[in-house]
Amino acid sequence: MGLPEIAYPMGLMSAVAFSWAIMLLFADRKPLERRWVLIPTIIVVALLSVARIIFTLNGTVKFSLAFLLFKIGLIFFMAYSYYCANKIETKTRITSH
Repeated sequence: MGLPEIAYPMGLMSAVAFSWAIMLLFADRKPLERRWVLIPTIIVVALLSVARIIFTLNGTVKFSLAFLLFKIGLIFFMAYSYYCANKIETKTRITSH
């Protein structure tokens, strides 16, 4: 981030990122049952994208088309995965009754 040392907000975000990684590993064990994890993950990726765009417009961060396309792709694929998981779960519930 252009700082020669770790700043307090960086430490806070490191704790958040670490706990988020644990949550994602937990969700990996039964992905259809824990598909709800995709919703907050989509929100996080979208908000990170918005923050990047704001800082790009302010001139703090250089614009990167690759980052923008990557984040848009991630959001799309996670939303599509959530949609498919709901579809599979609904189909499974209907056939089991």
